[in-house]
Amino acid sequence: MHANGLIVTLAFLCLTGCARYEYELIQPGDLRRHVGTETDQLVRLDPIEYKLRTVDNRLVMRAYNRTDRPIQLLGEQSIVVAPDGESHPLRGRTIAPGSHVKLIFPPPRPRFHNTGPSFGVGVGVGTAGYHRHPGYPYHYPYHAEPTYMTMYEPAEALYWDWKGESDVRIILVYSPIGPGAATAPASDEIRHEFTFHRRKM
Repeated sequence: MHANGLIVTLAFLCLTGCARYEYELIQPGDLRRHVGTETDQLVRLDPIEYKLRTVDNRLVMRAYNRTDRPIQLLGEQSIVVAPDGESHPLRGRTIAPGSHVKLIFPPPRPRFHNTGPSFGVGVGVGTAGYHRHPGYPYHYPYHAEPTYMTMYEPAEALYWDWKGESDVRIILVYSPIGPGAATAPASDEIRHEFTFHRRKM
């Protein structure tokens, strides 16, 4: 009986912890489509060509510059409205002619760690010791295993979570770069707006 209960518990954890998600482009309405894992979905909104795909439960958007001059993605003007309703900026990028940038939603959070040598035996066992800094009268512990840190504001504003089945709005604002671009009116800015739905498969 105990063994059967353990099997049921493990099966439940696998089913709930291994959920697979893909995405639906629902706005603009005339571009509605499913974004799966097998092939890119091509969306053309001049002058940018987007290739969309689901990778590891994340929405990957590659934005191609199909013009003959650089285009800048204006990160501070671009907005992602997360499922909880909070607005988040994007990182600004410049896209060279014939090139592309990759945008990942939700963006993976960076993890920094100590790259020094480490040694470990078994599970959960690692080396640690004490180090005395010259001129400092006390010993303090150091650990050879990786030490992870968390990013805080303002960089933390770039990161958000996309949980469950929910919608996200993405507003991308671009500006051309080149002769006359510096004096171009704001109306020359390019604005593309999308809404994606995250669907459990």
